[in-house]
Amino acid sequence: MSVPEGALWVRLPRFIGDAVMITQAVAPLQALGHGLVAWGPAPVVELFEGAAPYASVVADPVGKQGASAMAGLLKGHQAAGVVNLPRSLRATLAARQAGLPLRVGWSPWLTGFLATHRLDYGRLEGHQLDRYQKLLRMAFPALDTSGHLSFRPRAAAQLQAQELLKASLGSRPYAVLALGAMSWNKKLGAGPFAAAACHLQGLGLQVVLLGAPGEDQVHAALVAAQAPGVVDLSGQAPLSVAAGILAGARVALGNDSALSHLAAACGVPVVVAFGPTDPALTCPRGPWVRAVRDERLSCLVCQRGDCRTEGHPCMQSLDAGLICRALDEGLAASHA
Repeated sequence: MSVPEGALWVRLPRFIGDAVMITQAVAPLQALGHGLVAWGPAPVVELFEGAAPYASVVADPVGKQGASAMAGLLKGHQAAGVVNLPRSLRATLAARQAGLPLRVGWSPWLTGFLATHRLDYGRLEGHQLDRYQKLLRMAFPALDTSGHLSFRPRAAAQLQAQELLKASLGSRPYAVLALGAMSWNKKLGAGPFAAAACHLQGLGLQVVLLGAPGEDQVHAALVAAQAPGVVDLSGQAPLSVAAGILAGARVALGNDSALSHLAAACGVPVVVAFGPTDPALTCPRGPWVRAVRDERLSCLVCQRGDCRTEGHPCMQSLDAGLICRALDEGLAASHA
């Protein structure tokens, strides 16, 4: 895929959920006539290759690339500007070194002196996506952030998803349980996931398990042992293919994680389990999203990377009935 000249380069981070929200934020720039290039780590840009809103993708080389090399890349492709929504420095510094007239980034770090349009992320309130959009409107006042633009991966990834599903499910309707998360303390326990799987099976749906290779596959085996008949595709689908699988689901259940954000971006009703993180800041955005958590716990939104409460109740013991009722509501929304 060739990289167009005169495009805006959108810097994406290694965190998939953040990359999805950034993509949701920049998608309306297409309507203003801007070509967009997704630029970031290879496993991340693979998701967006050949998919709107991006005209092309550029993957980082192996190893950390310096700002000077990044600047040479921008100049070589005659980029019109850089939109750097991750809270990092190098992409904005590279844009300055390349002499690009448009550099969107955050302050008060050094980035603030390098960006042509900037805000202090820490002084803003509200959801992460709202903060992205507020910064973008500084540079693009005509940006229309109303509505939802459903994401779909490239056609080849959708075909792979269909082939995987056909081999496992035929044409039967299905729901997805997205097992993974970047940190262990954001993962819903196998028990609540299994209870949700059994409930969905009782409603006549097949249940597909998605997740990354390694720990998620171990987690999937625990869920499958408690909910026989689930289709375990964990570790078998790259992100673009996972997006194709999610896009066809009747409903999805996940953690505050990449696949939940991706399901919401695809327009699928999604139930998201929260505990240590704050849904007011990072809940996925889509046509129908329901955050569930145990409101009785005083330790909610601890934002810790560990857990000091015995049994990690916010994720291991979340009430299965609460989850199942939310799934029922999501299914009703999918038929509305």
